[in-house]
Amino acid sequence: MIAFDTDILTEILVGAPEFVARASSIPRHEQAVPLVVIEEIIRGRLQVIRPAEAGTARVDLARAYALFEQTIRDVQRLTS
Repeated sequence: MIAFDTDILTEILVGAPEFVARASSIPRHEQAVPLVVIEEIIRGRLQVIRPAEAGTARVDLARAYALFEQTIRDVQRLTS
């Protein structure tokens, strides 16, 4: 079983070719995403939304929520 940590999973999700290629070489049934990794990624997205609400983030609120929505979709795809 190969468990992806947050840094590696983030690289896979952004489409970094070397990480995607390596993950693709691992049979799906041997891949795992620990719950703590999912929590860290979601927490990071939420930490972008709060400043966006206040107008102090590098992205606007619509983009912050779009990123959060995409993250939820990614997690669903990876864990189903």
